[in-house]
Amino acid sequence: MKSKWYALGIIILIGMFMGCRYEPDEITLTLKPGSDTVEVHSSYSDPGAIAKARNWPIGYTVVSNTVNITEVGVYEIVYQAEKQGIVKQLTRIVTVIDETPPIIELLPGIDTFYEGDVWEDASVNVTDNSLKDVTWVVEGRVSTTVVGEYVIRYIAEDASGNVSEAIRYVNVLKRP
Repeated sequence: MKSKWYALGIIILIGMFMGCRYEPDEITLTLKPGSDTVEVHSSYSDPGAIAKARNWPIGYTVVSNTVNITEVGVYEIVYQAEKQGIVKQLTRIVTVIDETPPIIELLPGIDTFYEGDVWEDASVNVTDNSLKDVTWVVEGRVSTTVVGEYVIRYIAEDASGNVSEAIRYVNVLKRP
């Protein structure tokens, strides 16, 4: 009886092997969720990818990463997974933007004085997160001989079109 079961087992095994054929691993490569848009001169951490062969995790490599957080633009990270001669690649698009307006800092000055005195605009200090040049203009004027409150506007625009405004109030007082 024992040999009968043994023979049956061998027949089943032979049938299984003859019915089996080798198929190469199917590779899937997907992006891990994460931010694909980042502000210029901020930090960026690549969320990575998920690589699987026949639904089992496998390793992947980053074959190219052109992300430059110091320049506004569109960049790529290319991931690659390989198993048994099968290669899959996937690309993440990362966009570096500038949505932060310039910072205008009023420099301290004497902005209240008597009519007839000399007034000198203390000006401003303008900086931007892009670290590029910022254009700025001054609007308004002060008449040192006419009593009143005057408004001086400083308007700055960065290379991405972000605009900021700061206001200086200047008071010309009547002499006592």
